[in-house]
Amino acid sequence: MLIARDYWINWKGINMNSIQFFIVALLATIDIHMNQALNLSNLSVPRIIDAAQKAKLFCSYEMGNRTLNSVKWYKDGMEFFRYSPLTPPTTNWFPVKGVTIADGSSHCNQFICNVELEKLNVHSSGSYRCEVSGDAPEFKLIDKTANMTVGVLPKFGPFINGIVHPYRYGDFLAVNCSSDWSNPATTLTWYINNKTAPFTSLQPQLNEITRNTDGFMLYASSLQLRIHIDDPRFISKSEILELKCVADIMGISSVRRESKVRATILALRDAGHKQRLLGQGNGASASGSGSCYESIVFMQHWVFWLCFLLFSRGSPQLTNSHWS
Repeated sequence: MLIARDYWINWKGINMNSIQFFIVALLATIDIHMNQALNLSNLSVPRIIDAAQKAKLFCSYEMGNRTLNSVKWYKDGMEFFRYSPLTPPTTNWFPVKGVTIADGSSHCNQFICNVELEKLNVHSSGSYRCEVSGDAPEFKLIDKTANMTVGVLPKFGPFINGIVHPYRYGDFLAVNCSSDWSNPATTLTWYINNKTAPFTSLQPQLNEITRNTDGFMLYASSLQLRIHIDDPRFISKSEILELKCVADIMGISSVRRESKVRATILALRDAGHKQRLLGQGNGASASGSGSCYESIVFMQHWVFWLCFLLFSRGSPQLTNSHWS
């Protein structure tokens, strides 16, 4: 018999395979517990950022019962910053193309390590990794990686032109949406009353390309919406359509731009009613003009006959006087 604390363990009937399995499971449990104690809880890197801005990189971690040995920042696998509280100097910078750390921007301790990048350019895009390591004897490592795209973001919303007021049943609506210059290129989407416009109503998207002085290729996108207003509901019902053009970059909501216009669709019934009213007005004018003409002709005839009668009565007197 073998006594372990207050428990009596009868080793008879227990084979070595069971003992080995128990030991391995116990060690694995201990190892998992130790690994859970070192945790990189958050890595924040902008997915996309304008080259004129500064990029803030955040890394937070939980050391548990370990001592922090170092925190390292990498771009595309190349180290550009290190914080090592146990080894002076505690902060070090390393030259990496496209990476410029703003003076006095780094802030690191036992819980966080944040740096700020400035003077962003075409070489600043890439994969950024935060690596945290514990001290001896294990020197446990944990890291996370995030991608950052540096570009030129649009300053204005998309421009919509070609709208005409009003439209009628049977008309053809064609409006164009053009984006501001940007890198990466924008993806344009048309919405009609907050519903995605059918693909069949769109003309293929066109992209223009130019080059910025900072080395970025800039793109301008254009997409036309073409609709034949032949829906039967417009025969008897007028409606206002809200047309919205959205410019997206990489599907990121923070850099999304949009513009809206409204198109008035005049119902065929209302349009016909207006035409009838207009026709009646023209008819009334024509009738009035005819009556006026008839009155003038009547007055002319009346004056003519009056003069004729007066002249007829006076003529014999003049004749008799003449002959006498």
